[in-house]
Amino acid sequence: MEKLSPTEINSVVAYIGVHNGYLGNFSYASHAEFYPSYCGLDINPNDYEGTTRERFIKILTEADAYQQSKILRGVLEKYPLEYFEDRFEEGFLNKTEIENKRRLYTKIKGWISQLEGNGLIKVDELDYELVEEVLKQAEILINNHSAASAVDRVHTALHGYLKKICDEAGIVFEKDRPTIQEIFSKLKNEHPCFKVDNDPNFNAIINSISKLLHKLNDIGSSPKVVLDFF
Repeated sequence: MEKLSPTEINSVVAYIGVHNGYLGNFSYASHAEFYPSYCGLDINPNDYEGTTRERFIKILTEADAYQQSKILRGVLEKYPLEYFEDRFEEGFLNKTEIENKRRLYTKIKGWISQLEGNGLIKVDELDYELVEEVLKQAEILINNHSAASAVDRVHTALHGYLKKICDEAGIVFEKDRPTIQEIFSKLKNEHPCFKVDNDPNFNAIINSISKLLHKLNDIGSSPKVVLDFF
């Protein structure tokens, strides 16, 4: 699943509910607070025109798969199924409506899984604060200086990403600051995802990645490239 379709986006809107153009119980202010508070995203719906429903649809449509998964998680956190079941018990929803909410809840859970990669390493389970920051710095360097100046930032982002995967898998290191080559070596030897049949093509790809990381580390260590950001 690359992204949500328009039909699926409308289903998310139906799950939340719309009253007089307003999405659920969102005000314009609470809608603005929703994205940073529930989704961990820096999105300002006040940059869009229209009702809260129209703004929500526009934002969800324009979001990439990673952002869409986080928005859907935010929706289920703000509007858990229990919220609608309570409203059913209070007489605000009829039996048909609560059954529809339950059906849509199950669908949204499935879409989240698909958007995140069907159970593979989930992006939102990793600490991306450092990785995102250094990649932003790399983009700035490419735009304002040269591609070579950004290599160190890419190296740092990849280093942090691989280390986090090892941490999540319980892989430990004797050193406090292992090199990127040491991290990848531990990863391919100890991570369960690498426990596959001894396929020569697979091994050739892994060896090529090892060589790439070695060269990237050499470039990143060059005084001509490294810029001190910390």
